[in-house]
Amino acid sequence: MKKLAALLLLCCFFTLQAWSSPTDSISTVYRDGEFISYCQVSVNASDSISNAVISKFTHQMCYDLDGLFKWGLKGMRLDDGKTELLLFDFKTTTYNKKTSVLRAMGDVIVPGFTTIPNLYIDSKLSQKTYSTGRRDVRLDLYSANTFLKKMVGVCSYIPKGKNKSAYYVLETHIRFGWFFDMFVTQKRYKHILEWRLKKLVHNVKEESEKRQRALN
Repeated sequence: MKKLAALLLLCCFFTLQAWSSPTDSISTVYRDGEFISYCQVSVNASDSISNAVISKFTHQMCYDLDGLFKWGLKGMRLDDGKTELLLFDFKTTTYNKKTSVLRAMGDVIVPGFTTIPNLYIDSKLSQKTYSTGRRDVRLDLYSANTFLKKMVGVCSYIPKGKNKSAYYVLETHIRFGWFFDMFVTQKRYKHILEWRLKKLVHNVKEESEKRQRALN
């Protein structure tokens, strides 16, 4: 079964700062060969529920992609290769608890031009919880390859107060290999990835709020 863009979409979790704006937002800048995206959404769910959803996402990212595609990556047209400019057809992920390395394997495809088959992308997974209740889940590219030269990401849960509304924040830093750096323009990046990053964060928000409504 095809696994699309799970790596970039899973692996795009980066070091963040909380945003002061209460509105949902996303933006991308291109600086020094690097795409930097910031996405923030507010979430109305308790700390325990929000953290449970993050834990579910992280666990399925490592061990159960089929389960993750049912909710965390839904609505992203990940199986639609007809209109895509660039495909990330990742078939499996495996996680090594001892090294904290998440390995994704699959094909990178530029339709009608080239395919890089059986590409492995290794990322280091780490998590940190702060005294304020903020929680970061971070992925760092473990070794560069022809496709990616840099990938750093943190998905953060940032509470405004105990069991009050909070934020999910996602920041991604991506530097492609030389060929893909020429191919992936800023306009193409928005078409390929930016809107999917926003959708991913909204999926996490919707799952959290659905659980909160069921509890209430």
